[in-house]
Amino acid sequence: MQTKGHSVLHDELAQLEQRHQWTATQCDGHEWDYLDTGGDGVPVLLLPGSVGDSAVFVKTLLSLGTQRRLIAITYPALADAHALAHGLAQLMDTLDLERAVVVGSSFAAYWIQFFALHYPERVAKLVLGNGFIEGSDLADNPLFDRETLEKIDAETLHAEWRERLIPLSHQPLQGYLLKLLSERQSPKNLHARLLGVARAEPCPPLSLTDDRIVVIDCPDDPLIPAVAQKKLRQRYPGAQHVSFENGGHYPHLLSPKPYERFILECSK
Repeated sequence: MQTKGHSVLHDELAQLEQRHQWTATQCDGHEWDYLDTGGDGVPVLLLPGSVGDSAVFVKTLLSLGTQRRLIAITYPALADAHALAHGLAQLMDTLDLERAVVVGSSFAAYWIQFFALHYPERVAKLVLGNGFIEGSDLADNPLFDRETLEKIDAETLHAEWRERLIPLSHQPLQGYLLKLLSERQSPKNLHARLLGVARAEPCPPLSLTDDRIVVIDCPDDPLIPAVAQKKLRQRYPGAQHVSFENGGHYPHLLSPKPYERFILECSK
């Protein structure tokens, strides 16, 4: 399928996929896809939000893949945070990983809290990027309206998101997201993730110490409102707080160099 808005991000994805291959594996009957850079140090798991796949971390993977072992993970069409958490644990078993820095963006920042709840011993550091506590924190945004998401079929939802991005596809970020959505994410997967956002309930308290939790937010995030950002920081008041100016909802794409310095630091 052809998409508009070819940009440097498209070229960087081609470079990445010349260096590394994606691998698919089954965990509890669901397909998980991953790209492993095979670098040194504590493994860093990179998990995307609702739209697209883990190629959204293309800049991080290209820049740091020879310095750190980065594993970009595309998770299956599951809305349930507990099921995703258990699936991630099985994937770590498959990869023979005892512990890792677990980095989640947006919806993944929500559900990896449940991974830390069930498997605290496997978390070297928990990085909650542009996340939220519960779905009601985002309910004012029609994109996350639960009633609508419960009723709509996956194909229609996917088409609506494509139509929303097409007029903006001349912009590098939106053009790249359109490519990932159109060519690499199924309607079922998008629907499950957005349902996961809308249905999200707060994670019970974690046993992790404060020095193992990082909260990332961006003042110009168009999807996570300031009140939701504050609520997440208050949920983990002793955690490290990192804010990226001009990072929007995708600091790994919009503020890449500061983001990459942070990844290097937290994965020492």
